[in-house]
Amino acid sequence: MTYGDKWMAVLFNDEKKKWNLDGPDGNIIYWHDLRKEPRSFFSRQSGGGSVMVWAAFSFSGQVRLAFLDGRQNSPKYIETLENHFMPFAENLGGRNWEYQQDDAPIHISNATKNYLNSKNVTVLKRPPMSLDLNPIENVWSIMSRKVYENGRQFYSMNALNTGIESVWYNLEPEILQTLIMTMEKRVYNVILRNGKTLNY
Repeated sequence: MTYGDKWMAVLFNDEKKKWNLDGPDGNIIYWHDLRKEPRSFFSRQSGGGSVMVWAAFSFSGQVRLAFLDGRQNSPKYIETLENHFMPFAENLGGRNWEYQQDDAPIHISNATKNYLNSKNVTVLKRPPMSLDLNPIENVWSIMSRKVYENGRQFYSMNALNTGIESVWYNLEPEILQTLIMTMEKRVYNVILRNGKTLNY
């Protein structure tokens, strides 16, 4: 396996902490055809409500989304891994894949480490605060544009959840695979820039 091929065997994951009913962080921006009436939008306090989502993907596909309730801690994160990550990982077959997560406290707690060790999961080491080295950050941006396309807003949490799920499960595999294939270049550029932010 070459260094480039290595990334095809990594599962990338993250939590997106805020999907608002009223749009990304309550901001409404859209192109307005001057020949038509402007669209009207409503804005509620704190974006009208929000949801947190956990997701993971690899070159081979995506996990089932997890909608997270309340403040997250190690037991809740372990529950997410057990119910969403492990079934997906077990279907990959073999033990040549690695798991990438950031250094959030619930990810690196002793309880989480013990759980992952008990499942023989190899966690890929990466520098702290290195968002550029997780292509799922790009996925969140792509999804956000699609979920809130044309200034779309949602009137209920169920509708928002359905919108997020629809976009996630309809992402073209080529998008995810292309992002993963940029990893070798990302690592190289992070080293060149001494850890400074990249344009990904």
